[in-house]
Amino acid sequence: MSSEQDPSAESLALVARLRSRFRGALLGLAVGDALAASVQFARPGSFAPVRDLLGGGPFDLPRGAWSDDTALSLALARSLLDRGFCDASDQRERFCRWQREGEGSATGECLGITASVARALAAGVPDATMADGADALVRTAPLAMFRFGDERRLLEDVNGMAGVTSHEPETVEAVRDFALVLGTALAGRHAPLEMHAVRRTGEVNEAARVLALATQAVADTTSWKQAVLQVVNQGGDADVVAAVCGQLAGAIYGIEAIPLAWRAALVQRETIEETADALLTEALIALAEAGAELPP
Repeated sequence: MSSEQDPSAESLALVARLRSRFRGALLGLAVGDALAASVQFARPGSFAPVRDLLGGGPFDLPRGAWSDDTALSLALARSLLDRGFCDASDQRERFCRWQREGEGSATGECLGITASVARALAAGVPDATMADGADALVRTAPLAMFRFGDERRLLEDVNGMAGVTSHEPETVEAVRDFALVLGTALAGRHAPLEMHAVRRTGEVNEAARVLALATQAVADTTSWKQAVLQVVNQGGDADVVAAVCGQLAGAIYGIEAIPLAWRAALVQRETIEETADALLTEALIALAEAGAELPP
């Protein structure tokens, strides 16, 4: 029997493709965050175009280090894996330990926390007088990976996950939209990125604005590197947009599309890869229990 006809060989090939997309999403998030370190908060046009992983920036990060965007995403992933479900209280506690002690950060410090997140963690609920940031949007990948193949539970969990630090309905809507797009990309199917980006461009909510920029970059380009460098070189909140763009492009193109040298330099690379693999394992178990087939 040839390998093309061997069901076990085909299953292994399907899992390998899924593994590439899962790793691509989580490492893509972290590498995008790290790539933007040198130009975070910088005005567009005030710096030489970024073409490599540099470090530095306002937090003087070493090359390959990342900030709050990745730290909070990894904390969410650990909560999902340890608790086995979307536990908002556990997520909040982990975020608070990161804030107080730097737990799970790239440098041992809490770096880049926004005012809205700090207020939400201190009070236990988001401050309705403050506008949401896009932090919940950045954390979408671990949840989309954990609930892969179960759209109903994924969308149910979005409210709890986003609600830890966000209160605006538009934020939840943006996270729901992104979760569906990511789920489609992880499954190896085409997502209507152009339509989504155009629809969101005029929105004023921060998560919707970031989602529009990230999806537009992916729609305009043909590789992970092109998409992420496009948003990095816009400066400003480049770390947030690059983390969102990086996870989506990573889910579409797979881990191999992220330059090897950048992956090798990434702080805690092995831990991030292991986390992606653990999320994939949980997803595969859930698919098997539901009697669902693996996507191509």
